[in-house]
Amino acid sequence: MKLEQIKSILESVSGCTFSSFDATTVPVLTGGKSNPHQGNITKVTKNNRVILFATTNTNGYENMINKLLGAEGKTPNFSVGVLPWGERVANLPLISHNGKFYLQAVFLNAGTSEYFLNGKPIDKADVIGLKSDNPGKAQGLDEHAVFIRTFALENIDAIRLMGENVQTIAPRKVSITQNTNKLAKVL
Repeated sequence: MKLEQIKSILESVSGCTFSSFDATTVPVLTGGKSNPHQGNITKVTKNNRVILFATTNTNGYENMINKLLGAEGKTPNFSVGVLPWGERVANLPLISHNGKFYLQAVFLNAGTSEYFLNGKPIDKADVIGLKSDNPGKAQGLDEHAVFIRTFALENIDAIRLMGENVQTIAPRKVSITQNTNKLAKVL
């Protein structure tokens, strides 16, 4: 019931909140099927920092962009458009697409990442075909870069809302910390 778990966590967001999450992914590597690491590398990232927005009474993301436009001396007339893919889940920072769900957020900082080859630690530099980090495209502001990212819910292991404990999402065992400045440990 991962979707229901995260919905219940996100329903407590009013307007916007700072959040962090941990994720486990299998990166796509260059070299195709001939790359011996393809499909055998796991990336575990702890403490990705984001801003989550709810749209219950007003759209927190629209409000943030309009405030930034005003700070740049521009007319604050931004409104959220139609998604190029998927559908928003009412009032939540979630997108539904082809039977999968994604967390949509303003990306602030990447967490710390570790790489594993068939479950054993490997240095990032030793991963064959790993693509360089791409910051992606920011929204069209001059002075303030705003990066919108989507994260597949199936990859999220734990999520923290500002001032709250770790909420475990994945079926893995995760130790819950009382201090949100400490990272959850995947056991």
